[in-house]
Amino acid sequence: MLTQLRIAFCAAAALSALWAAEASAFWPFTTPRLDLSPSYGGACEGCDLSGRILVGARLRNSNFNESDFSNAVLTRADASGSEFADANFTEADLRRTRLIGAECPRAVFARAMLNSADARGADFRRASFRDADVSRMNLEGADISGADFSDARGLTQPQLDRACGDRRTRVPHGLRVRRCT
Repeated sequence: MLTQLRIAFCAAAALSALWAAEASAFWPFTTPRLDLSPSYGGACEGCDLSGRILVGARLRNSNFNESDFSNAVLTRADASGSEFADANFTEADLRRTRLIGAECPRAVFARAMLNSADARGADFRRASFRDADVSRMNLEGADISGADFSDARGLTQPQLDRACGDRRTRVPHGLRVRRCT
């Protein structure tokens, strides 16, 4: 009886190790281990990260051009200095995310949550913020030339006073943005 129990425990341990190795193959950011704030640096152009849970992730100075972050959870992530040209953030959760100096031209933030995101000095030229929640988003020094904020929720004049745009920038009725020099 005791021998059979030992064999059963050994088999269970071997299967658990095999399962953990296979499961980690789907997590591209770290070696197989539990990490509450994954880190990634480098290039991941065109990556499909849709629906991923990346809470607190460190994505600084990386290239995510044309990547899909739709429905991803990036709350409190730090993506400062990263490139997101033509990236898709549709319905992504970017609350309290750091996008300081991020390059996001033509990115789509439709229905995304950007509450309290820090986007100082970011490039949002021709980006779309259709029905996105931008409450308390820091746009100080951000270039929003040609961006569409026409039906963004929570956008205020003080936020726009700290950013700059051009004649193609679309903002809600009654708000205005100063021209970039």
